[in-house]
Amino acid sequence: MKEHKRYISVVHQIRDMIQLDRLSAGSRIPSERELSERFGVARSSVREALRALELLGLIETRRGEGTFLRDFRDHHLIDLLGMFILQDGRAISDVAEVKSWIEADSIRRLMSLTNKEMLHVYEHISAKYNKSELQTFSHFKKEIVEAGGNQLYVKIWLVLNDFYYADSQDTVALTHEKISDFYHYLQSEDTDSLLNLLNEQA
Repeated sequence: MKEHKRYISVVHQIRDMIQLDRLSAGSRIPSERELSERFGVARSSVREALRALELLGLIETRRGEGTFLRDFRDHHLIDLLGMFILQDGRAISDVAEVKSWIEADSIRRLMSLTNKEMLHVYEHISAKYNKSELQTFSHFKKEIVEAGGNQLYVKIWLVLNDFYYADSQDTVALTHEKISDFYHYLQSEDTDSLLNLLNEQA
């Protein structure tokens, strides 16, 4: 099983543990070692799962004290994201919608760049492709979101993307032709074509 799928499984196990042990806001979460032993998984997988939960604001780490469950229901954004982790089931279509919204807004941010800045983004993406560091459309979309410059978008998108592909794998190969199309549409401020390019590979 791939590492990202392992940690998604651990996230689900933590969710079940919270419900089974009747933990509430302020309750202490077992340590990495304790969770690793309880679930029978590597500590690295537990660490990634806890990192994702902390990223979403569902838990917090207090230096010298441990990790605690937060009252995320007071925060509408965190509640929206957290329900996919802590509640039963996952509305995968909603995950896809939020993920696509972040991608679309990142595209709009890129369209406000100067021609020189757009060229820099294109050259950066092309260089990574030529080094075989970008192989799928997920990798490509990640670069677009990062280039948009909103770090919160990046963090949320990474978590949502992992959940979106938790039970499958992105196998849509990226081509340099698509990267060139992206740059052409960006230069001509063709929003519809840019969004269609991404949505075709959703």
